[in-house]
Amino acid sequence: MMHSLIQLSIVVLLLPLLSFVVLIFFNRRLPRMGDFVGVGLLGTAFSIALYIFWTVVVQHYDPAYRIAWDFTWLDLGNVPGVGPLVVKMGIVIDNLTAIMLAMVTLISLLVHLYSTGYMHGDKNYGRFFAFLGIFTFSMLGIVLSDNLFSIYMFWELVGLSSYLLIGFYFEKDSAADAQKKAFLTNRVGDIGMWLGILILYSQFHTFGYREIFENIAAGKFTLSNGWLTAAGILLFFGCVGKSAQFPLHVWLPDAMEGPTPVSALIHAATMVAAGVYFVGRIFVILTPDALHYIAFIGAVTAFMSATIAITQHDIKRVLAYSTVSQLGYMVMGLGVGAYSAALFHLLTHAFFKACLFLGSGAIIHAMHHEQDMRWMGGLRKNMPWTFATFSIATLALAGLPLTSGFMSKDAILAGALGFASVEGGGIYYIIPVLGFASAMMTAFYMGRQVWLVFFGESRTHLKPAEEHHGDHGHDAHGHDDHGHDDHGSHHGVHEVGWIMRAPLVVLATLSVFFVFSPDPLDGAKGWFMHLVPTPQTVVKTAGTHNEASLGVTGGRLLAEAPTDAVKPDAGAHTEVAEGHGAAAKVHGPAFTDPRQAELAHAMHANHFMAIYLSSGMLALGVGLAMVVYAFRAIDPEKTAQAIRPLYLYSFNKWYWDEIYDATVIKGSMMIAKILAWFDANIVDGIVNGVATIFRKVAFANAGIDTYVVDGAVNFTAYFVQTTGAVMRKIQTGKVQTYLVMVMVAVLGYFAFYLVQLMK
Repeated sequence: MMHSLIQLSIVVLLLPLLSFVVLIFFNRRLPRMGDFVGVGLLGTAFSIALYIFWTVVVQHYDPAYRIAWDFTWLDLGNVPGVGPLVVKMGIVIDNLTAIMLAMVTLISLLVHLYSTGYMHGDKNYGRFFAFLGIFTFSMLGIVLSDNLFSIYMFWELVGLSSYLLIGFYFEKDSAADAQKKAFLTNRVGDIGMWLGILILYSQFHTFGYREIFENIAAGKFTLSNGWLTAAGILLFFGCVGKSAQFPLHVWLPDAMEGPTPVSALIHAATMVAAGVYFVGRIFVILTPDALHYIAFIGAVTAFMSATIAITQHDIKRVLAYSTVSQLGYMVMGLGVGAYSAALFHLLTHAFFKACLFLGSGAIIHAMHHEQDMRWMGGLRKNMPWTFATFSIATLALAGLPLTSGFMSKDAILAGALGFASVEGGGIYYIIPVLGFASAMMTAFYMGRQVWLVFFGESRTHLKPAEEHHGDHGHDAHGHDDHGHDDHGSHHGVHEVGWIMRAPLVVLATLSVFFVFSPDPLDGAKGWFMHLVPTPQTVVKTAGTHNEASLGVTGGRLLAEAPTDAVKPDAGAHTEVAEGHGAAAKVHGPAFTDPRQAELAHAMHANHFMAIYLSSGMLALGVGLAMVVYAFRAIDPEKTAQAIRPLYLYSFNKWYWDEIYDATVIKGSMMIAKILAWFDANIVDGIVNGVATIFRKVAFANAGIDTYVVDGAVNFTAYFVQTTGAVMRKIQTGKVQTYLVMVMVAVLGYFAFYLVQLMK
């Protein structure tokens, strides 16, 4: 019998899909274009998700809790060359699933509520809510999936959903370009992810997480350890695309071309969260070499994006590069083995980043869709609620003590320090150095943003006249994001209504430490780090028997709590209920790795060192922002001119778009042109040449047929016909005629004979 929580999770999954179906077909026939349908169904989904969260996280409070259910979706029997081909679909609910369900549905609900105010009056208002529904459905599918095949299906649906929402204002060339850029960039990562899935399937003939983990732990991976590393890195490519890691990071900042509520959903709870969540799910199969690669990619991404954010003028673009940088932190955390800290930061970041994007939307809305921070200023007086909530979220992003961001980010940095010490230092210290440098720059560019937007005096009047009709947030018809005409950009600024303000208050509250831990300095004492411990396993390469350690200490791999919440014993055996649709209760063993205990100890030993260093970086970053923008002791314009090459390098995003345009894009276009020329001149030339030869042969054959074959046939017919006509004259049937012919013949014979005698 299916477990009740499994049934409820299916309802949570399907409600946003129902919202999409109803609104995409009937939104124009419903009052308010059906926005109440989207809000109501997401509210119901969140209520059910909250019940699941309460049951799993609060009532059981067991780090080993896990229930799973699956069924056979496709059975092709014994395929030649492949063997039995059976694809199952299923759902897994553990602590991480329950937490993510609650987080995704909550943020989606708040975005829905916020959008009823922000998007009011848009000509495609109902369609917008439909797209929010399919986006939420896709992300929930990723969260609930228990196998690689189903997660890949929902993975692609997330890509489609982002394509629809980023390009929501498809009349704008910039929006159309941004949606294509996001879609195509992600396809690159997704191809790598699919190849990684195929490597694992070729070994185990299953897509299920549990079966793959158990087979690898049992040493049934028959290929070399290098192949397992390759599989892990290829799977990670999916995260590189979805979570905008270097070198596929270029799509995310352009995603702000979509309406601001979409930015909040993408940057906080859906698309970018999917990549980090997926790496967390496959963490136990990642070899040390794969983890090293992941750690360096995350550190480089975090640092590079932070250097770009410090010079951007668009309020949403600063936040976009901030998201890329914070995702780099999460990936770096997973790479250094700080599994729980990385996923903890995924949760905390979702709340304060959603608050920041929705807060920026409130500012843009109040400023009549002005997005350039240079022409803002003094908004704290007119928008006190937005200022307060935006400031709390900013402090959480910067990592100020007493905020959630402080606990999660510092845990990652402690893990980076511990990782470098365990690995013997050297090049591995680059990772924490880049991490702390990024923390300093985060404090600087967020301090810069808060000062430019909320402090000082209004600078709207300083905006050059030619920029007053810019294209920020406008469609191709000269309307803003809501379909209103772009007039009154100098009107008085005022606080947004409660329908847009309430989500900011909720998200700002969730950005404070007490929501996650009673100790503001140690997130490890909170409920998340207890309930989402690092899984442990030992991977043994078949044939060589070399052990590759994966994970850090704490928790059980594949341990599932029975319905009565009795904690499983570490040495218990696996018991799986048979039959389609059966709820599996698995009591799996914990596979230990002594080396990972060393990493965990090093992380704990560096906890306070990370706090001291990150606090120093925070003070340095905020202090520098105050010196430059509050006290004007350093003129930012003159400084930019003095270091213009570095400034332009940052402002132009390290020229990655230009590099890709000059190499990948133009290279692809050149290859396309070469192939087009080859097709037109070589392939088509050969085809046309062969066609010409055969056409001439056909003409020759036609001439032979007409003049030789048909001529011979026609001559024969003519000869027979003429001969027949002559013979008809002879064969008259009269005896007299025949006697005359005989006499003529005899006379002719005698004449011939006489001629011969005379010779």
